[in-house]
Amino acid sequence: MRLYFILIFMVFNCAFGQQTEYVNFTTAQAHIAFGDLIEKEVEGEITYQFEILKNTDSVYIDAKNFKTISYVLDNRFSGSDYDGNHLILRRDFKAGSYHSVVISFKVQPKKAMYFIDWEYLEGNKQVWTQGQGKYTSNWLPSFDDMNEKVVFDLSISFCKDYQVVANGNLINKEVSDGFATWYYDMQKPMSSYLLAIAIGKYSKNQEVSKSNKPLEMYYYREDSLKFEPTYRYTKQMFDFLEDEIGVAYPWQNYKQIPVKDFLYAGMENTSVTLFSDAFVVDSIGFVDKTM
Repeated sequence: MRLYFILIFMVFNCAFGQQTEYVNFTTAQAHIAFGDLIEKEVEGEITYQFEILKNTDSVYIDAKNFKTISYVLDNRFSGSDYDGNHLILRRDFKAGSYHSVVISFKVQPKKAMYFIDWEYLEGNKQVWTQGQGKYTSNWLPSFDDMNEKVVFDLSISFCKDYQVVANGNLINKEVSDGFATWYYDMQKPMSSYLLAIAIGKYSKNQEVSKSNKPLEMYYYREDSLKFEPTYRYTKQMFDFLEDEIGVAYPWQNYKQIPVKDFLYAGMENTSVTLFSDAFVVDSIGFVDKTM
């Protein structure tokens, strides 16, 4: 009996195993918005472009425990075939064909996106993500398979009083009726788990590396006196590492953002490192933490 259940488990997982030999997802344009922040409500739309590499009768996108999710394929076919973990597109897909799918969704993420202090009148209110491994599919229809690499462009709408940071280069910001939408552009593909969003009340200083890469360093608005000791050697380290390994940094910029109640010391997402705000220090703390 135990062997029977093991075999069933293996068959199920193979059915949703790696599909990269059948389909190549190339680009994604996602818009993210938020509902009730105390209830941790996220909604949005993401458009994927993909190429079929081998004939197949279905393509899936990972999506964990979404409240609602549906798609329109090639502006013609709509559907909502969803098993709680995967959105499944069922068509007679032919090798060499190109397709587009628009996915609309609502979700209350159980992991990977965290809502800090929204239940309190006061507090350091933040939203931030931690997708290490295969968790981004808890808040965005995406890919748990780290071999599937996509060029992700994100736009995020939020209260204009906050700063919204994400992967890539900020190319536009539109403000209307108390809200703003930040538009971030990526130019190279990456794994879904390296997508990152950080939202909070931040200020920012910037330097430029020897290789002409913008280095964006964020800090809480009340921590201006802690900026210099916290980021004292950022440019020096960045320049040293490029020289030492002999490989140019491949992304458009490099951002560092402290967040509250972070699960780990830090997470190096594509162009965005989130780190625990316990490492934001004044000049005395700088000495203490480097002894």
